Amino acid sequence: MQQAVSDTFALQSSLGLFCRTGIREPVTSIQEHTFQYRRLVFNVVKDMLKAAFPLSRKLAGKKKWQTAVVYFFEHHKCQTPQVWRLPGEFLEFYRQQEFPFGEDCLMLRELLQYEWLETEVFMMEDLPVPEFRTAYRDENDIYVPNPEIRILVLHYPLHTKSIKQISAADKGQYFVSLHRNFETKQVGFNELSYPFVELLLAMHEQELTKADLLRMLMRYEPDINVVRSTLDEFERFAVAATIVLGYKK
Repeated sequence: MQQAVSDTFALQSSLGLFCRTGIREPVTSIQEHTFQYRRLVFNVVKDMLKAAFPLSRKLAGKKKWQTAVVYFFEHHKCQTPQVWRLPGEFLEFYRQQEFPFGEDCLMLRELLQYEWLETEVFMMEDLPVPEFRTAYRDENDIYVPNPEIRILVLHYPLHTKSIKQISAADKGQYFVSLHRNFETKQVGFNELSYPFVELLLAMHEQELTKADLLRMLMRYEPDINVVRSTLDEFERFAVAATIVLGYKK
């Protein structure tokens, strides 16, 4: 029995290597169809990546995108048994090495991450949320932030401009939140200024009140009236978007 298991594993490994590289075709019970496995597996990978990264594919162009997909298919040993996670492995693969067409691909890498995070946030497990109320009482209320959120730092405004309209002049620093709406479960994108990013990160690390946030924003603006108005505006936006869910009961 153990020998049979060992032989099966060896055949699976050989077939997996053949599907990726096209070399060393293993001996199977239906040899005349073995060569088809590689084409079928590659098509699954190609279609999954095409669906997950439509904008990245457009930015790279069909020829370069095909080259990147083939290189990934031949050189990466996939780890996940869940097909929807494969684009995440594609992203990590090209984080660790250059694309096979030898160009500066910072924007392409960022766009891959941007598109993958949308899928990752949409598919993530429901995270625990403490009981909260939406009615505000006073500055001692403790905020309850939406835990289903990611914050991405970009060099290009991928979230506001068409990729074909972005140029070198747009290069800078942009902060974007991707979160799953608590009510609709759809993924939303929002550009944030750095002070608001700091507030959100702090809310996730410790319990904070409005008085705490006012003190944090005073580091950026000494006029308390301006700070109060700015924080009120941010709070209305964050609650409406369910980035902040409400206040702890």
